[in-house]
Amino acid sequence: MTKTQHGTRLVLLTSLTIAIEMLGLPQPFTGPLVNMMLVLTTLVLGPLSGALLGIITPLVAVLRGQLPAILLPMVPFIILANAILVFIFGLSRRFLDGSRSPLRSVSSWLGLVFGALCKFLFLYVSVLMIIPLLLGKTFPPPVIAAMALPQFVTAIIGGILALVIFDLMQRAGIAFPKNHFQE
Repeated sequence: MTKTQHGTRLVLLTSLTIAIEMLGLPQPFTGPLVNMMLVLTTLVLGPLSGALLGIITPLVAVLRGQLPAILLPMVPFIILANAILVFIFGLSRRFLDGSRSPLRSVSSWLGLVFGALCKFLFLYVSVLMIIPLLLGKTFPPPVIAAMALPQFVTAIIGGILALVIFDLMQRAGIAFPKNHFQE
């Protein structure tokens, strides 16, 4: 894949992700869809592109007003959590059995579950311990709860959607299964 093709696909996937966020759907819909785009971008273009998209998504959420003001200190942690998800998923695909269809690949499923678990744990520890240590203030229980199990669930649902969509793309000849981890 040329740099131009890669850049064009990244712009397209980023635009789709921003469009999803701009719809203003409730978090139970937006969360899985954004995670779907993170994993799909990782499948199509590689983990670095997935991580770049993961930088943009919380910033758009802030600009859009979807991220409550109380969670503004969490933005860098959300960015890191997105990177954790896509790099764990991407590396599991690359080093275990990246040549197989992701939907039928044990490494894809292991990478997705482990990446989602690490994302959730990182966000939970951040909201519960790291931010209070750095800022000297604790978050209310509903905010802590929002950064807990729902993060795991939305990452899993989004990842499953991405695996199904990517499989459909491969069947339609849209994705390039041998080139998507060139980064």
